[in-house]
Amino acid sequence: MKCLACDFGGSSVKYALVDDKANITEQGKLSAPLESLEQFQDTVENLYNRFKDDIEGISISIPGYIDPNNGFLFESGPYTHLYNKSVADVLMERCPVDIVAENDGKCAALSEVWKGALKDVQNGAVIVLGSGVAGGIINNRRVHWGKGFTAGELSYMLTRNDTHSLMDMAMTHIGMYGLTYKICKYKNLDFSVQDSSAIINFFDQILADQFPKSVGEPKKIKADGYQIFKWLDEGDPDVVRVYKEFIESLAMMIFNIQILYAPEKVVIGGGLSRKDIIFKDVEEELNRYYGEGLISGQLKAEIVQSVYLDECNLCGAAYNYFTRFGNNCM
Repeated sequence: MKCLACDFGGSSVKYALVDDKANITEQGKLSAPLESLEQFQDTVENLYNRFKDDIEGISISIPGYIDPNNGFLFESGPYTHLYNKSVADVLMERCPVDIVAENDGKCAALSEVWKGALKDVQNGAVIVLGSGVAGGIINNRRVHWGKGFTAGELSYMLTRNDTHSLMDMAMTHIGMYGLTYKICKYKNLDFSVQDSSAIINFFDQILADQFPKSVGEPKKIKADGYQIFKWLDEGDPDVVRVYKEFIESLAMMIFNIQILYAPEKVVIGGGLSRKDIIFKDVEEELNRYYGEGLISGQLKAEIVQSVYLDECNLCGAAYNYFTRFGNNCM
């Protein structure tokens, strides 16, 4: 049994065929269809037509507050043309198979419960370092949705307390949108050549007065993950500053999750989870919070790397499909 799993992010959509043993094949990546409902439908329909002879259904992972029972997207996230619509219903207009949809962070959590870092625990938390900061809370091996299906929206967690604005929230200091925006401001880089330039411009509408005004023509350099870590290795002072704020904010987030919920493990996934240095630096920052005997061992977080890294949303989406359609794939 296989399904087509699609993980819609802020800059791209990843897709793969996933079977009920968590084997991934035929994976690839396309540009994110952010412009219209029709573009979103076209993207999935084209993939469905390509793989329809090999799959039984489709599972969607996407940012936003989603009712997993019917795939209804209330709001939040970059796919504004899907607000107040059932993602499943709009796709079934084009693809006549069973379709389910779930929030991206909750899909990541499902992947770790299924075959990943949470497979042997009852309660855990997952942090996905992507365009924003997705999250999932596992309670008794089940996803906790919370009021309005909003539990785990970690992008909005406060990791500073200075401006009472987006500048205090995790999305600015931990998500790639925010990291890219800040580096662009400090290094005077052209927004138009960045991934998801429209969202980078949105940040500027709200946060521009938090930074000194740039002087001179913006440089057309793309601040993607590769370039950011290259600058970091070179000791670029602007990037070192942004990275330091990233580590401080991520450690604060983990500390607060641990104190509030006491999960057995905190899993970090997403593209940046491939960088081992992040785990080392976060542990060092957390040790500053713990202090010398101020926090007992019971209150210290056990941080682990996602088994699926930046494929965690795909695997979790597949698990969501198989469990909802009666396949015992534990």
